[in-house]
This record gives sequence, C-alpha cells and structure tokens, in this order.
Amino acid sequence: MENKNLVELKNIRKVFGKVIALDNVTFTAAKGEIHGLLGENGAGKSTLMNILYGLYSPNKGEIYIDGKKVRIDSPFDSIKIGIGMVHQISTLVPEFNAVENIILGTPKDKFKLPIKEERRKVKKIMEELGLTFPLDVKTKELPAGVKQKIEIIRALHKGAKLLILDEPTTSLVESEFRQLLKSLRALVKKGVTVIFITHKIKEIMESCDSVTVLRRGKVQDTIDKEQMTKEKLVKLMFMEKDIKVTESALPKVELPAIKRSKKPVCIVKNIEVKGKEKSKGLKNISFEVYGGEIFGVASVSGNGEKELASAMINPSLLSNGDILVNGESIKHLSTLSVFNKGVAYTPEDRIKEGILNDGSIKENVLLGHHTEKRFLEKNLFINWNEATKAARKTIKDYNVATPSEELAIRRLSGGNIQKVIMGRAFVSPTDLLITHNPTSGLDVLTVEFIFNKLVETRNNGGAVLCINEDLDELMIISDRIAVLHNGELKGIFQRSEFNKYKIGLLMIGG
Repeated sequence: MENKNLVELKNIRKVFGKVIALDNVTFTAAKGEIHGLLGENGAGKSTLMNILYGLYSPNKGEIYIDGKKVRIDSPFDSIKIGIGMVHQISTLVPEFNAVENIILGTPKDKFKLPIKEERRKVKKIMEELGLTFPLDVKTKELPAGVKQKIEIIRALHKGAKLLILDEPTTSLVESEFRQLLKSLRALVKKGVTVIFITHKIKEIMESCDSVTVLRRGKVQDTIDKEQMTKEKLVKLMFMEKDIKVTESALPKVELPAIKRSKKPVCIVKNIEVKGKEKSKGLKNISFEVYGGEIFGVASVSGNGEKELASAMINPSLLSNGDILVNGESIKHLSTLSVFNKGVAYTPEDRIKEGILNDGSIKENVLLGHHTEKRFLEKNLFINWNEATKAARKTIKDYNVATPSEELAIRRLSGGNIQKVIMGRAFVSPTDLLITHNPTSGLDVLTVEFIFNKLVETRNNGGAVLCINEDLDELMIISDRIAVLHNGELKGIFQRSEFNKYKIGLLMIGG
C-alpha cells in the first residue's frame, strides 16, 4: 500500500539550554498538498522545520520521508533527498545575479559549469510556474518579493519534492502574495508538497489544504480545510487568553484622550534627502510630533519611508532642511549623539539593522547605551553588572521568553527579538521614539503587546513617530496620520478625520 504522507516527524524533542523548544512533536504532511504550520512567535514552527532541513539536530525523535526512516545531519543531506527551504531572511549572494544564485552548488565537471544548459532549465521551471523576474540583475538590487521567487526556483532546480516556506509573506504586498499562491498551486499539481509556516490565520485559510497548530512547542491539533474557522484557529493558537480580534486579525487597543504637550518634541523642517536606487528620496517634508501623541506616517514601500527613518537618526543624510528635538537642531550630530539627546529608534529590519546576531541578549540591550555613564567604570570599561541589571529588567518588563540574558539573541523568535529591541529603546529616558514597521512579521499577541507599549509611551507624555506600511495598524494606534507618497507629504489627518479609503488613495498617488 502506498504511503500517502511524504514527510513524517515522530516524537521530535528539541531543547536549547533550559528552554524546551519542541516537546514530543509529531507532524505529517501528505504528498501534493499545501500544509500550514501555524503558531504564535516562539511556538516552535521554524525550529521544527530547521530540524527537517538539517540546520538543527533533535535531542530525540525520528524523521521519515516517503515512508523510509532518514537521518538528516545538514542541509546537504536534506537537499539530496529532495527537501528545499526558503528562509525568512534571504540567503542569496547579493553580488550574484538570479541565474548564478540558482545554479550555485550544482554538480559540475572538473573544468566548467554548463551555464547555458542550466539557464535553460531555470527558464523552463519559471515558465511552468508562471514566474517572471530578471535573470541577469544582481540580487542586491531586487525587491524582497523577487528574491523569494529566486529562492523557490533555486530549491526546485535542485530537485525539491518538499518545499518549506518560512514566513514567506513577511515582505510581500497583497499582489505578490496572490502570485505566490498561484505558483504554489501550480507546484502542488506537479506533486510537490509545500509546508507553509506562518502566524497569519487569514493566509492559512486562503492557502492551505490542512494545518497543524503549534503552541509552546506542542502540537495542538491538525485539521483539514473544511474544518478551518478563524475562531477555531485563534483558540488553538492562544487558548488561555481571550483575545478580541478585528476582521483583519488585529487586536483592539484603547487610546485614551490625553493632552499633548504645548510645544512639539520634534520639528521636521523642509527636509530633503537624495534617493537611492529606485527610491526618489524626500522632497521638502515638514511636520511636528508632540509629546503625548503617536504620529503615524503611512506609506507604500519605496516612497521615501526608509529615507525618512534613516534621516531622523542620521541627519548627515539631509541635503536640505533641519530636524529639531526639544528645540535644538540635531542636523550636525552623529547617530550616537542623536540617541544621547533622548531619541530612540527601532529599525524596520530587526535582524540586519537591529541586533548583533551572535551577541547575547545582554550585549544587545547595551547596544547604543554603551557610552552612557551608568554603563561605564572609570569612563573606560563596560560595567557588566549594570548591563546585566538592564538586560534582566528588559526581559521581565517585555516578557522575553529566554532562560537567561546570556543566551545568543539569534536563538530567539522574531517576536522576542522585537521585544528586546523595543525594550532597549527605553533603557534610558526617551523623549522621542522613532519606530519603523514595528510589528512586521509578528503574531497577533506580540502585535498587541507592542501596540500597548507604544500607547503606554504616548500616555506617559512621550512622542512617538511610527512609520508603517500597514494602514490598518496605524489607524488603530495613531492620533494623527501623515501620508507619504513619491517622497512628498500628501496630507495630515486628525484621528477624527481618519478614512481608510481617502488615506489609502493618497498612499497610492490618488
């Protein structure tokens, strides 16, 4: 009798220090289906699939592929048996073009790699899936959605019959998600099995034939598409907490009426920034942010939002205009000096811009505060006792799931890394918080937590500048929303004036 399951993981256990990441997990995925792996940040989804892909070794458990027990000690082993994985963070070589990245690692003869032949194979796979992207452009110049397509083709080029996608939609807009879904359906028709890791219930219900829900390292249930409801999936994900979600699965957050400061904490005056690559930069941007308010900036990616975030903490990028904090110009200050003026920042890319990947949680909490007197002994050496206190306080106040402040931060889930970054912003007194896409890629409970921290800052009289591509989120937490399009400010709306259609129209140039 033919085995209907392509992959079976039996009684998988994985422990990091004192943290049980996976507790006797059994997981199966059938041949030719899209199988969702759903759970909040830190539930164990990526850990389980990293074991299947050979990046981690389980402390206990067995792996079966097509009914045969296998041992996977590295990604090389997984690739040989037909497993491919597309990670959250791009693994492409930036200086290589698409073809070079796809065929990298392809077996070759002693003297040369048959590039023309491999290129034809690549184009054939692309045509079968209806995917198009430039083959000869360096991948560093391509957007996230295109890079993801390249990684999928790379896995298929190497013969993947099982494709693992780890949070594949984090950097995708709706149209790109639709194209991805169409391509995945084409793959399934060809008999490929897809494991779709996400924390977004909407995506599971639209994309998957079945879903397995993980919570705190344990399987809660596996259900078929016919049984899926939003209420059932929310309950399986969060169980002990009654979380009220909107139709878009966003938490409801209270925004009490408070008096904002009489004088603005931050004044942005006629600033201009030269654009890079396809972005057109900033043109004559002016606005004010007051204490006791969350000032949202709504923008579609590539319309100047990155330049704005960068210029706020690195004013040397300004080609014109000025930025004032508490009445003083910061135009000629370094980034560290800007931070010392009471400005804090949480970047859009928490991995590349927000952390020292191999550093401990303690070292990452200290990042940016290391020149402050409280963290120095005799103005020369780091006071590690104080650093430990600050790290432990951040872990406690921000509910970071970790056994110790000494744990390497790269071992945390994306949500817990974001909590560390948010907590670091408030290690020292903060007058102005600048935060860029603070909840990107996070589950609804962590989104709720981050929202409440931003609102808490606002309620305590702090000023928050929140740059976000998600209009739904901005409308929940903002007192005012400015719209940025093509590097220009198109309008500023008071909370009483919020209208999703009008703001959204301005965001796309209407």
